[in-house]
Amino acid sequence: MKVLVAMDEFNGIISSYQANRYVEEAVASQIDTADVVQVPLFNGRHELLDSVFLWQSGERYRIPVHDADMNSVEGVYGQTDSGMTVIEGNLFLKGHKPIEQRSSYGLGEMIKHALDNDAQHIVISLGGIDSFDAGAGMLQALGATFYDDEARVVDVSQGVSSIKYIRRIDMTNIHPKLASARIQLMSDFSSKMYGKNSEIMQTYKSHHLSHNEAAEIDNLVWYFSELFKSELRLAIGPVERGGAGGGIAAVLSGLYQAEILTSHELVDQLTHLDHLVEQADLIIFGEGLNEKDHLLETTTLRIAELCQKYHKVSIAICATPEKFDLFESQGVTAMFNTFIDMPDSYTDFKMGIQIRHYTVQALKLLKTPFDTTK
Repeated sequence: MKVLVAMDEFNGIISSYQANRYVEEAVASQIDTADVVQVPLFNGRHELLDSVFLWQSGERYRIPVHDADMNSVEGVYGQTDSGMTVIEGNLFLKGHKPIEQRSSYGLGEMIKHALDNDAQHIVISLGGIDSFDAGAGMLQALGATFYDDEARVVDVSQGVSSIKYIRRIDMTNIHPKLASARIQLMSDFSSKMYGKNSEIMQTYKSHHLSHNEAAEIDNLVWYFSELFKSELRLAIGPVERGGAGGGIAAVLSGLYQAEILTSHELVDQLTHLDHLVEQADLIIFGEGLNEKDHLLETTTLRIAELCQKYHKVSIAICATPEKFDLFESQGVTAMFNTFIDMPDSYTDFKMGIQIRHYTVQALKLLKTPFDTTK
C-alpha cells in the first residue's frame, strides 16, 4: 500500500519534516505493508532550504553577509547537484531598527557570492524578510550606483528613507552574470509593489506602524519605481505578487525577467507532486498556517485538488479550521483539527504527539469494516 505523507509546518511550532516523521510513525504502527513516501513542504516564509536538501543532494555555503540592520552575520545558501541555487531570505535578512532604516543589501551580497560561484539557476524565498527598500540595497550590493541631484553617490544601504535623494540610477557595473541567470522568486503573499495592496500597506499594523508611517514608505517605493520608468524605461509597478520582499520581486522581475512562483508551484517543480498523488493509495496531509498570515495557494490546497482529481482517499490533519470548508468542497475524505484556536506557544513534542494521535485514530477508522446491509 502506497501512502503519501505531505505535512506543512505548524505555525513555527513544528517543521514539515518533523510533522512528516510523526505521521510516518503512526502509519507504520497501523499498516504493516505501508510503503511511505514523505514530501517535505515549504511555504514563502519557512523551510525552503531544508526541504530542497531533503530531496536533492548538494553543498551548503556559509558566508558573511549583512542583516537588515547592516550588522555582519553568517548567511547560508545551497547549491544542489542539479544546478539549483537556493536562498532563503528570512534566515538572515532580519532586523530590529525602524523599518525605514532596514536594507536588503545582504541579499545582494548573497546573490553576488552565488553568481561568483557559477550559479545559473537561483531560487529565492522572499517571505518573512525585514526590509522594505524595494531591493535598492540589494542592487547596490550587486554593483548598481545611485546619484543625487548634485551627482553625489547615495548610499541606499541605509534603508528606504535614502531613496528620496536619488535622481539617477547607473546599472553599468551591475554583476555581469546576473542578466543570464534564471531567477525564480517564491512568494505566497498577494501584494503589489506599491499602493493600497502593497506589502507594507497590508501588514503595517503587525510592524507597529501607523497608516501614515506606512504610506510614507509606500510613497518612497512608488518614487523608486518611477525612477526605473524614467531612467531605465521599465514599468515595474503592476507585477502580480511584485510586492514580495518589500518590492524586490517587482524589481527583479522587471530587470531580469525573474519568475514569481507560489510555494505549491515550486513544490510541483521539485517533487512532481501530481505524479506522486496519482500513484498513492492514501494521502495524509495538513498544515498549521494561520489565515492572518495572508498566505495564499499553499501546497495543501493543491494536494486537496489533486486528491479530488484522482479520486484518492485522503486525510487532512490541521491546526486551524479556516481551510476545512475548502477541503470539504474538494472532497477530502476526512479532516481533523488539532486546535480550535492556534495557541501562541506550544512545544514541538506535544504538537507531534497530537498529529500522531489524530493520524492513528483516522487510520483505525479507515481500517474498520462496516456492514452497510444492516
